[in-house]
Amino acid sequence: MKTIPAKNHKFLKAPGVINLEITDMCNARCRHCYNFWREDTASLCSMSKESMDRILDIFIESGVFHIIFTGGEPFMNLKVLEFGLKKALENNISVSCNSNLMLTTKDNVKKLRDIGLDHILTSLNSHDPATNDYIVNVKGAFKKIITGIENAVKCGIRVSVNMIVSQINKEHVYATGRLAHDLGCQKIFGTRVVPSVNVKDIDESAFKLEKENALNTLRQLVRVKEATGIMIGTLVAYPLCLLSDLEKYKDFVGRGCPGQSRYLMSVNANGDTHACVHQKDGYGNIFEEGIYEPYNRMRAWHDESYRYKGCEGCDYIDICRTGCRMSAHGYFGKYDERDPLMTGKDSFVKPYRIVYDESVYGKIDGGLKFVAPKRLRFRKENGFHLVNIRWANTIAVDDETARFLIKNRDSGKEFDINDFGRDKREILARLFFKDVIESRYAAYDDLRDKVGLSVNPFDLK
Repeated sequence: MKTIPAKNHKFLKAPGVINLEITDMCNARCRHCYNFWREDTASLCSMSKESMDRILDIFIESGVFHIIFTGGEPFMNLKVLEFGLKKALENNISVSCNSNLMLTTKDNVKKLRDIGLDHILTSLNSHDPATNDYIVNVKGAFKKIITGIENAVKCGIRVSVNMIVSQINKEHVYATGRLAHDLGCQKIFGTRVVPSVNVKDIDESAFKLEKENALNTLRQLVRVKEATGIMIGTLVAYPLCLLSDLEKYKDFVGRGCPGQSRYLMSVNANGDTHACVHQKDGYGNIFEEGIYEPYNRMRAWHDESYRYKGCEGCDYIDICRTGCRMSAHGYFGKYDERDPLMTGKDSFVKPYRIVYDESVYGKIDGGLKFVAPKRLRFRKENGFHLVNIRWANTIAVDDETARFLIKNRDSGKEFDINDFGRDKREILARLFFKDVIESRYAAYDDLRDKVGLSVNPFDLK
């Protein structure tokens, strides 16, 4: 068995993924909502078709790979959502949508599916109607969400459920996951609540999560996966030291802090930019400055300045990125403070590393054939390329590897290690396990199972 260490991140010229809020309006009033401006109704705005057209031109020019259309509630700006989805897809930008699904009908979700939308992330905060409706602050919301999920699934749209877990619903994760599975959802996220800037006293608020309750959230998710096979995850990083047993909780390893990932930017409906959707601080307006200057102002998120110094020396710092920086800011007023769920770098009892079975190398050395699929997208950076695997999943590769992959993607020809270079066997294996390249070998899926965790999205030289 061979352990593969993590490698350093690289700086990018522009984000690869945009979280695009097309409206501030929403038909729910979630008690945990991070939209800090929601209380000031005068600040609400929605994108026009002309604004959407203009901002998409900026994203196309800068090489954005994926756009998450969100809000507010994007169905409250449905015509602009339809226009945005269509133009993005026509320009080889993949798309997804975040929606509470309460405004869906069979007709409008079918129209979005016909345009090309194939995934929606929705919110379902409890299997219990009363609890869910209390959290979203709308009577009858549970029934509407369930109907919305059913409408989307019947239309062939993949639905993932995000459950914001707090003191209110901390024991509801397993049952909510079972419900999501029964409704035909592909994934359930158990996302820890992040303190809103509107919360005056976090310690007195029900919208917090203590360490043991946070860990119990993950236990419940593991149980529901074992019972149903549904995929599980979280949208906000849990510090890995809290997990301790990384093998047991492997589905939650590798997420890290999205704001530090270097490839994500959040854009409000008025064009203001943020490194994280939970962040109040802005970095400039895209409509006024374009994308490059605001993105460059986020450099402190990208150069490790916001990492908690107490994590130095931890073997997992490049995977975890010291947990959720917005939780640290919410509790302690600083981006570089400790994540309140941290237990310390000596807490690990079972590691989880990238480990390739030596039999995989035997197959590669024996002439296993690969193809570079047509779905791959590339973007030239300073000294390397980004290769987008699908949706928001992107890694960095060296320029020579990128040129090889582009050539074989365009030709459709199979290749093996002799074509790629026998001195690059390790890179070839990593491309395979990251799903950059595929094999028509009959036991292809069995080979994939012989690998541990892929630690971060920018780890190829």
